[in-house]
Amino acid sequence: MKQLSIILCLFFASLFSVSLKAADTSISPATYEALNDVQEYLQQEDYINAQELLDKLQSRLKPSFGLALVHQLYGQLYLAQENTLAAIQQFENALKLDVFAVGQESALATNVAQLYLSIEKTDDAIAALSSRMPKLLGDEKKAQQTQKKQDQDKSLIKPITFATLGMAYHIKGDYNNVITWVPEALAREKKSGNQPKENWLQILALAYYERKQYQSAADTLKQLIAIKPDNEDYWVQRASMFQLLEQPGNTLKVLETAYAADKLTKDQNLMLLVQLLINQGIPERGARILKEQLLAQNIEMTESNWRLLASAWQLSRQRQDAIVALSQASEAMSDGSLLLRAARLAVQDNRHAQATVLIQKALDKGLEDNDSANALLLAGSSHFELQHYADARRYFQRALKQPDSATSAKTWLDYIATVEEYL
Repeated sequence: MKQLSIILCLFFASLFSVSLKAADTSISPATYEALNDVQEYLQQEDYINAQELLDKLQSRLKPSFGLALVHQLYGQLYLAQENTLAAIQQFENALKLDVFAVGQESALATNVAQLYLSIEKTDDAIAALSSRMPKLLGDEKKAQQTQKKQDQDKSLIKPITFATLGMAYHIKGDYNNVITWVPEALAREKKSGNQPKENWLQILALAYYERKQYQSAADTLKQLIAIKPDNEDYWVQRASMFQLLEQPGNTLKVLETAYAADKLTKDQNLMLLVQLLINQGIPERGARILKEQLLAQNIEMTESNWRLLASAWQLSRQRQDAIVALSQASEAMSDGSLLLRAARLAVQDNRHAQATVLIQKALDKGLEDNDSANALLLAGSSHFELQHYADARRYFQRALKQPDSATSAKTWLDYIATVEEYL
């Protein structure tokens, strides 16, 4: 809290200095000197003398600009002593005198609101600004009309005023008012030639999301990405907004851009990209990314991930790559079911020699009864295609002993016998 007090004291010291220079002719030389003395006491942390001099000034000054500055310095004094509520009261006393120019008034009101937020008095923070905002905006418009033409677009109320009010409404969960005030803060910040503040954009994006204004949320997240491209969450959140808008093409575009820029690193985000590529009919690219990330160990080498890789290769008609993926996935399994699946792919690709090797590995690792019967038949037929009739007969004879494959095995054995008669 002391650090906050010091920062605010410095701010109010600056504000006091500006106010005093602007009002040299509206206060007496004696008051001017006394106020400067108070300022020096505060800088020296001589709070006793500062208090005594302020008490004297307050007792003799009528409501005026000078008295407003006295209240302001009282506020600085209390802040330095970490008495926030007393400081707020003095700053509000200064504002009630209604003697400040619009820029000074808005700055002081903003800091009152920030002080209320620092002690978790959100409703008071909102009241400190929202009640004054119509007057401040009206005064700003009048003041701008009296300025030189080239200065009429200059904002007298600083962006932080609107952002502070928006932040207070954010804490309150009033997202409609966040959407009212934070964009104004951002617009004024842009007009000043400054980069938008990250935390302002964050609360605005959240407000749009809560109000189901997903396109506006996506646009705001685009601005966040522009200022913090290394923040992976912003990329994924923007992609999520397009998912909510049922725009899978834009969702994929955001994630692919992030991946190309090396901004996707988290396992779940990489998997989201892979699954989107597969679902959007680009399984080969999904498979290549998944394989690359598995080998780099950025994605966990689980059975389910290897299965997904195999499926992606299958969908892209890259059967040999699918076979490799299934073989690797089988290492994490207690049975040979994935090896049998790989063998079926090898048969579809007319790779019968490879199929026989995979089937034997599957049988060695263990299969359910039905899978075992099918594996024996597949091994026998593959050896037959290779004209390895003795090996084929051996597998069919084993299949003959299993109820699920006995009939088919007998047919095959009879056929082999017929073929061998003509050799």
